[in-house]
Amino acid sequence: MRVDVELAVLKAVLAVMRALPVDRARHFVGGVVAQAPRLARRLHRVGLGNLERAFPDRDRTWCEQTLRSSFRQLGYMAAELAHFEDLTSDNIRDVVGFESAESEARFRECAARRKSIIATGHFGNWELFAQASGLLGAPIHIVHRPLKNPKVDDVLTAVRGRAGTRVVYKHAAARDILRLLRRGELVAIPIDQHAPGATGIPVPFFGRPAATTPGPARLAQIAQVPIQMAVLARIGDSGRHQIVTGPEIPPPPRGKDPAALVAVTEELNRQFEAIVRTYPEQWLWMHRRWRLSA
Repeated sequence: MRVDVELAVLKAVLAVMRALPVDRARHFVGGVVAQAPRLARRLHRVGLGNLERAFPDRDRTWCEQTLRSSFRQLGYMAAELAHFEDLTSDNIRDVVGFESAESEARFRECAARRKSIIATGHFGNWELFAQASGLLGAPIHIVHRPLKNPKVDDVLTAVRGRAGTRVVYKHAAARDILRLLRRGELVAIPIDQHAPGATGIPVPFFGRPAATTPGPARLAQIAQVPIQMAVLARIGDSGRHQIVTGPEIPPPPRGKDPAALVAVTEELNRQFEAIVRTYPEQWLWMHRRWRLSA
């Protein structure tokens, strides 16, 4: 019953947002979700603590405002997701551009070559990033942990599939990713979440050790493919976005030297941190990222 109720609520919310013009839906839902810190006390505590440690030179007022903006981004994303069916390869450039000529050149090169790993994160409208990539001619396979509600997960998978995005489920990710890379496909792997137990290695992120998946480095080493950092950043509070990329990272040399994997993972965290520092309100601060030093 819970599964069906959650699915019905999701469909109703999407229908309401779909009935509104996208700008009105975005600002309405974003405004509602921005109030979440007042109700979700645990998330407020985690997010505020993360911001205060990551930006010790900023005062509490700035941290509180940034956390509210981080929640607001989730509302924006939900509202825009309801309007994904309006996006096409002909109009996607009205919504998504590039941060710089360098970012566009890196993205175009990666798309033309295929056979690459895209390191990304839960940043900005990450669902729109997958849509835009496909509509710009570079459909991706994205590593995904299934949601607890399988019917809601099916809805999300269907939305992602509109632009050619395919899901690689995390429990079988390594085998499937290697098969896709050898076939010449693009695979996107989020790197910004806590990697539990032996799956993560402690590397610096905002000056503190964070358990980070070495998966992109290890898979790049096996398949001998490069890694490209890429996210989608919102421009202010508007409905416009820009793809941001970092310098391409070559695959680690083959072998059993763990230092090579650590070095690549450290570089990925460094690039992602630089992006978050530029757009701090667009990352998911309420996630317990630094459990090693909590």
